[in-house]
Amino acid sequence: MSETIQNDFGTGPILQTQAPPPSTSKSIQRSKTVRNLGSAGNKMRGLFKKQNKDASTPPSTGKNGISPASRPAMTTSTSFASPLSEYRYNERPMSYVDTHAMEKSFSSGDNRRSQFYPNSEFSSNQSTMAPQNPLTTGTPSSSGTDINDTNDNNKEQQQDVPPEAEELKRQLDQLNQTINKVRHEVTAETEKKQQLQSELEEARRLYQERETEYSQIEHNFFQLTRAVRATDDDLSTIRDSLKLLKYNVSRVVMTLNKKADKTKAKAKFVATWPQLSLLDSQGELVEPSHINFLAEKLIHDHLVRSVFQCPVYPGLDINNAYAALSQWFTEHDSTFSVRLRQQLALILAKNCKTTDSELYQAVQQEKKRIADLIYNDLAEIYSPFIRENDAQVSEEKSYYAKVVDILDKAFKLAVAIRGQEVEITTLSLEEGKQEIDEETMAEVRGKTSGVVRFCICPAFVGGDGEHGFLEKGKVVVV
Repeated sequence: MSETIQNDFGTGPILQTQAPPPSTSKSIQRSKTVRNLGSAGNKMRGLFKKQNKDASTPPSTGKNGISPASRPAMTTSTSFASPLSEYRYNERPMSYVDTHAMEKSFSSGDNRRSQFYPNSEFSSNQSTMAPQNPLTTGTPSSSGTDINDTNDNNKEQQQDVPPEAEELKRQLDQLNQTINKVRHEVTAETEKKQQLQSELEEARRLYQERETEYSQIEHNFFQLTRAVRATDDDLSTIRDSLKLLKYNVSRVVMTLNKKADKTKAKAKFVATWPQLSLLDSQGELVEPSHINFLAEKLIHDHLVRSVFQCPVYPGLDINNAYAALSQWFTEHDSTFSVRLRQQLALILAKNCKTTDSELYQAVQQEKKRIADLIYNDLAEIYSPFIRENDAQVSEEKSYYAKVVDILDKAFKLAVAIRGQEVEITTLSLEEGKQEIDEETMAEVRGKTSGVVRFCICPAFVGGDGEHGFLEKGKVVVV
């Protein structure tokens, strides 16, 4: 295909030439063309100089009938020329204006080609090939078209997402929301735990302080109580002392087994406890084996009546006065009688150790009176064995000494009982009528039911549920 081409600079003749076919070589990037601009300009300057020199010389025809002078000047790299072309304009002058025009021409690919080839067959061929090689077209709108195509592709991909993926995405979003919510809850719980831990430590600190204060108060209380108490005894030691006292009485009576005068014993028991049904229809003791139990009962009756039921202490002149005063305090809901009783017991414990004091003499006189009563009753029941035995043995081994020893233990126990915070008393019962109560009574032969025939030793009770005291009584059941 032939075209009539005039060069960009309008300095050469119009040439009939064959348009070079598009090169099958690799497309040259626009940046390479710009980099080669400097070298091409130098070549063109040499070309213009030669053309001005030979302007008066007619052009000669070269191969194929084409004059080299009339060949269009190439303003780009050799990618637009046929590799078989023999004609190259190596020397051509180029002005600044021409160089500026070439730079503008190279800056736009399609415009440059349209200037070289006005009849746009070559341009149409290049535009036809442009989609195949977009980098050689250099059109400004190609980048915008690519962005639009990318957006369209993204929209198509979004439209092509299957429903299962949408459901999974929705579930994933829900899981993320749940995880964030749980994280917030964990953070809140952690802060709450730290706060509770701090409060716990503070509570423990306060508890330790209160515990220390309570221990100090308790220590001071016991010190004060010990100072008020007549002895160091408490409820447990008092219970043990009562058991020991009952054992001593029982052991003394057991040594007199089968030594009793049944006639005198029967008369003594009937005279002492006429309310008890001790005799049968023939006037004999219902059970002769009960003589020792009745003798033991006689000793305990003297101890309870003369020692344990005494208002303050045996032998004191203030016993009756204290009894009246204590009753008055009780009627007026006052607990001062307890403190008064403890103070009186403390005075007794201190002064009874002094043998030359008037108080000690009064107590010893009362003890002798009670010992004489118990000894005479036993000597009457176990006549004549006790008196004959005491006449033959030393005073320490006599039955009178044994009775005094029992009284010493009873008097000492009475001081300990008077010095306690709680009041310990004996529990009364109706002999011959009341059923045995296993909580407060113990039968000598182990029976658990029946009517109490007589009580050998009453039960000692005192206090409340927190500071309770109980020593079971000793009874005989029908």
